[in-house]
Amino acid sequence: MSLKNIFEFEVLDSTQDKAFELLKSNDEVIVIAHKMLKGRGRYGNKWISDVGGLYMSIGFRNRDIQFSKKLLIISSIAVLDTLESYYINAKIKIPNDIYFEDKKLCGILVEIKNEDVVLGIGLNVNQSFFPSDIKATSMFLIKNRTFSIREVAQKIYNNLKVLINSDFKLVLENYNNLVRGSFVEFKYNEKLIRGKVLKINENFEIVLDSGNFEMFYIREVRVIF
Repeated sequence: MSLKNIFEFEVLDSTQDKAFELLKSNDEVIVIAHKMLKGRGRYGNKWISDVGGLYMSIGFRNRDIQFSKKLLIISSIAVLDTLESYYINAKIKIPNDIYFEDKKLCGILVEIKNEDVVLGIGLNVNQSFFPSDIKATSMFLIKNRTFSIREVAQKIYNNLKVLINSDFKLVLENYNNLVRGSFVEFKYNEKLIRGKVLKINENFEIVLDSGNFEMFYIREVRVIF
């Protein structure tokens, strides 16, 4: 990776928390852990973070809320592009999950604190099994071979940097081409919403045939078809 501030650990409580800590003295950081003890997803949900997965947080100092919103769209495309380089045809489940068929492959989390933004990526790489109550898969289970976690991290970071420096309208158009047309349901302000995805607009609203909804407040998204 071209960034000099790469911090790699065997075990951490959270790569997100460590990245925020390191941003106090760095403008940009990458934190990688081989195992996390307190991994988290959106809304504080627990993320299983055993050995075999890629647990990476990329921190950016002095950024605004608009950048953090763009980053969630951009990171989804960066992960998909990386998976495609390994001939894995995954899909986005709005707003920030990556699925292969009907099983979760990657979770993405963006957090902002005091103008510091940290992107967290939890990608199932070399795990050979998951608990029976968790509907998940890994690159290993899909392709029946192991992968270099450092190489996968490198590709994601490189793709991310290219997209950050690209025209966001084009990135958003690409994102919309991947999610448009699916029929979804989700919770929004404690109400169950259903509808066909028309697009994500530049105000970061999911536009359904039943109305517009701020995409970063939707919960428990389910793709019907």
